[in-house]
Amino acid sequence: MMSTPAIVLPAARRTAPEATEFSFRRFDPAADAELLHGWVNTERAGYWGMLGSTVQEVGSAYRELNADPHHHVLLGLLPAGDLSAALEPVFLLEHYAPEHSVLAGRYAHRHGDAGMHLLLAGPGDGRSLPGFSAAAMEAALAHLFADPAVLRVVVEPDAANTAVHSLNSRLGFRPAARIQLPAGAGAPAKTALLSHCTRADFAAATGRPSTAAAHLSPGRWETANRHLLAKAIAEFTHERLLDPVPGDAGWTVSAGNHEYGFTATVHGLEHWVIDPDSLHVSIDGEPSAPDAAGFVLAFSDTLGLSATQLPVYLEEIGSTLASHCYKQLHSTASAAELAAGTGDAVGDFQRTEAAMTEGHPCFVANNGRLGLGANDFLSYAPETGGALALQWLAAHTSRASYSSLPGLDAESLLLSELGARQLARFRARIAESCAGSGLDPADFLLLPIHPWQWEHKLAISFAADVASGHLVHLGAGDDLYQPQQSIRTFFNRSAPARHYVKTALSVLNMGFMRGLSAAYMEATPAINAWLTSLFENDEELRHGNVGLLREIAAVGYSNPLFEAAGKDTPQRKMLAALWRESPAGLIEPGQQLATMASLLHLDSAGASLAAAHIRRSGLEATDWLARYFDAYLIPLVHCLCRYDLAFMPHGENVILVLQDSVPVRVLHKDLAEEIAILGDRQPLPPEVERIRAAVPESERRLVVFTDIVDCFLRFLAPALAREGVCSEDAFWATAAQRLLAYRERHPETAEAFDALELFAESFELSCLNRLQLRNNAQMLDLTDQSGGLIYAGTLANPLAGRGA
Repeated sequence: MMSTPAIVLPAARRTAPEATEFSFRRFDPAADAELLHGWVNTERAGYWGMLGSTVQEVGSAYRELNADPHHHVLLGLLPAGDLSAALEPVFLLEHYAPEHSVLAGRYAHRHGDAGMHLLLAGPGDGRSLPGFSAAAMEAALAHLFADPAVLRVVVEPDAANTAVHSLNSRLGFRPAARIQLPAGAGAPAKTALLSHCTRADFAAATGRPSTAAAHLSPGRWETANRHLLAKAIAEFTHERLLDPVPGDAGWTVSAGNHEYGFTATVHGLEHWVIDPDSLHVSIDGEPSAPDAAGFVLAFSDTLGLSATQLPVYLEEIGSTLASHCYKQLHSTASAAELAAGTGDAVGDFQRTEAAMTEGHPCFVANNGRLGLGANDFLSYAPETGGALALQWLAAHTSRASYSSLPGLDAESLLLSELGARQLARFRARIAESCAGSGLDPADFLLLPIHPWQWEHKLAISFAADVASGHLVHLGAGDDLYQPQQSIRTFFNRSAPARHYVKTALSVLNMGFMRGLSAAYMEATPAINAWLTSLFENDEELRHGNVGLLREIAAVGYSNPLFEAAGKDTPQRKMLAALWRESPAGLIEPGQQLATMASLLHLDSAGASLAAAHIRRSGLEATDWLARYFDAYLIPLVHCLCRYDLAFMPHGENVILVLQDSVPVRVLHKDLAEEIAILGDRQPLPPEVERIRAAVPESERRLVVFTDIVDCFLRFLAPALAREGVCSEDAFWATAAQRLLAYRERHPETAEAFDALELFAESFELSCLNRLQLRNNAQMLDLTDQSGGLIYAGTLANPLAGRGA
């Protein structure tokens, strides 16, 4: 809120000050209460809500505010204008954490939000200078944005205060919504106009330099480089691209005149945990700062990076480092806090989703996202915890198709997702467009799209379709969605029971352009229906600890130009969307939701979130792990043994349902694109046949060993061991025990189970980073993934010898 009474200024001043002339000091209730009392007890300061207060009441109220760690009170100062160095208070600035204020739960909070209240000084000699209010507001915003952790300023002035709305607009604020705020802390209840100002908005409004990269600083950059360099050496060593040499003070790896020394512990599965603080680098014998990109450049021949791949991979490394700098500022919740939650299952689910400080555990360059700009990152990256409106398109049915689970027509889906009023508004826009194109408004399908995709790809590359009226841009939807770890999937924050939305996003990330195939969309619901039927008719799968988040409907658009230009081009994957069930409606009261990737999360102090859950559960670690393996590992093994069915069960594709931090259920997602039937033994309906994959018999067991053991459990076991929660031996013994219990329970699949050789002495080491290093634009041919894999010998199996 803000009031704009007349300003007291030194008599010598005849023009409004510049924003740079202001300075700030903390408000002192004892010394400043009388001054502030004069400001708030004016008719023009009525919106401040303290008319009629006494000096004592003002002092008491602000002593209480000063004691609140989430609320800060400052005075804005100007030089007195005489020859002295005196500074005169001319406005009050309050800034606060919105999530700890009356705004909590009343708007879509995002990381980096700061709430602001501004009160200009009360009347004095009646002189008011045009431009003063704007200068004071600009100074206040500049002060807040000087903190790199602040990404957006939120204000909630009274909706009737039109003067301040105009001023806010001049400084870059954008109205978001009218919200009802209750009375509290001396302020009356009001209808507020919630408004936001981002760094980019502020820079554009004031002509200031961009501060979109304010999270990049020397200290955070060094921390990010130490983190990523430690991971790079660890994972490239795991994949046997590097061979560290032991010495008295630790280990070293060298390339030419570059030497990297470090201390490390080596765990099962040749998993290296390198202490980032121990890293020391020398070039030509001289100490040098840790530099992950410089490391890649020095070892480019060892890593097998071609001249074509090297610069793109260096870009991905740079983007991953920048992302880590951001996370240092904003992923500040402790593991214990995340495990405990707040009691709001949906809010905690998305808080954890945004808190992850690490992407895919195996990949070194795992936050490339090439194509996103600096402001795009702040708007769309999952670690920002932001909420955004998706854009909508209408696509003509001559080029678009809708498919769904049986009985779900497009109109019913849209009514449930948009509501009748919004849908009618979109239909009217289609009709208006058709008046110029001659097309029939009834012949259009609606689909949500990523805002970036519309601005950077579709409005340009699909310009002919827009011009002809075959694509109609309908504008933003009303609901706000939060980007998930997979970056192109969105969770509905406005209405959590509504579906996830997955969109095409033509951004290069972790070995693939993140498009969405229109051709694949046609069979997506049919594949989900078949899989659902399989689960419902299988006793092992339907007893409650495993489930599916079904992809219920999809729309794909085929651009005739790109369809004719090539079979496997990324341009054919620019426009499609699917709707997936939300887990929000699938949990019981008191249960929690969390991406399984969070089990590998380490907070800023190095504490494991998985360990925090185990401690909070009150269970012995092996009991907790038994329940986890029964929900995650065993159903996957069962599907492979009985149906030759393989999932892609990495952390982002699995949602955990927890009760008091105990895993009670696992929900699998990303089904149609990432499941496969291995071989030709299982019959499939024709519409599902595309999921069949020709895989050598010897590779079947790698569904367990590579995707589960090496790419996920390899990280989880040492994390628990390092905190003293569970030894690695007990971890793997528990896994083996649950596998043996499954075999005993299902003698009919014993032969298939034994054929997997899960207790063999070793298994083939399939190398994911080598795939990205070979081709970071397309790691694998999705029509022949098996044929493109790269192996580097074998790994000792931690389950070996435990099968008796």
